[in-house]
Amino acid sequence: MDYLQEDYYPPPPGSEASGPDPQPSTPYPNDEYNGMPPPPEGEFPDLPQLMKACQEHARRHGYACVTSSNNYKRGIAYVRCDRGGEYVNHWHLTDETRVRKNRTRRLVGCKWKARAKRNAAGNWVLTMMHDKHNGHPPSTNATAHPSLRQLGPEAVEAARQAFNDKKSPKQVLELLQQQFNPDVTAQDVYNLKAKINRADSAKSTPAKQIMQRTDLEIPTDPALQGMIYF
Repeated sequence: MDYLQEDYYPPPPGSEASGPDPQPSTPYPNDEYNGMPPPPEGEFPDLPQLMKACQEHARRHGYACVTSSNNYKRGIAYVRCDRGGEYVNHWHLTDETRVRKNRTRRLVGCKWKARAKRNAAGNWVLTMMHDKHNGHPPSTNATAHPSLRQLGPEAVEAARQAFNDKKSPKQVLELLQQQFNPDVTAQDVYNLKAKINRADSAKSTPAKQIMQRTDLEIPTDPALQGMIYF
């Protein structure tokens, strides 16, 4: 299961290139965890329940968790900070060729990581591997983390129905925030609407599209009846 749907994940533990860690930001000088303590280690009935517990803990302490480098056949998944890893410059952009300049980067190479392993009883056990964050302070708002703004299938279907009922994006946003996820943003709603429209268009056959179009474009003027514009 891909909780973040990112295009890039860091390599499994032990395969990272060696190098100095990014310098940590320390707004909590007397706290070894810099205000971001790790979730309690424990045993969970399945991986989604384990991730839910990690996310609820992380949300309260200004960070978010995602899975990476999973091997379900072996019963192993790695949980990392969503600010871990590095961006890959696929297009070989430079400061001169980059169009969007002065953008802050979410990925800062944070080393925080835990391991989730399935035991003989079929339960998943969470064990910390690197319990301290580095390179970033705690977030002041959960909306900074895409993984904390995700919507489940039930929420997506509710949004689809609301759009079909001609609800405005603002009304859909209020619905999703009140009933499903308070951290959803307006941009998430617009992205979701576009995704729903693409999915519905893919399901619609050419014949249905023509029928829908003719239903909308039949002239109402009696002098023009019988004429259909395509």
